[in-house]
Amino acid sequence: MTQEIAPLLFDARRLLVYVENLDRAIAFYRDVLGFKPLREAAGTNFEFATSGAPLVLHRDGRAAPEPRARGGFVPSFQVVGGIHQLIETYRERGVRIVNEVMEVPHGWLAFISDPEGNVLQIYQAKGANG
Repeated sequence: MTQEIAPLLFDARRLLVYVENLDRAIAFYRDVLGFKPLREAAGTNFEFATSGAPLVLHRDGRAAPEPRARGGFVPSFQVVGGIHQLIETYRERGVRIVNEVMEVPHGWLAFISDPEGNVLQIYQAKGANG
């Protein structure tokens, strides 16, 4: 008799983003996007606070001259309100906007890129000051 295995529920431990130039990436996420620094690990990792698992920049990636296509793993960060203004602020700061704010049935989302070509989703749920 085979015992059924219950579905595993995982807690996200870390959100890894691989980068080639760690110093440039740290400055971008901290100074341009506004992430709050947590800690550095011997020049190979740098952690930023989120409302859940930390965002970790990890050296040893390969930068791309253009934003990578939306495929594979794309970290998504929810904002409480003002996604349109946030994207405009990012545009003024020189952030590459991959896809402008678009409405979906459950909210609004936009895609941006870091200087390494990694794509991030910014999301605002409907009813969150939208």
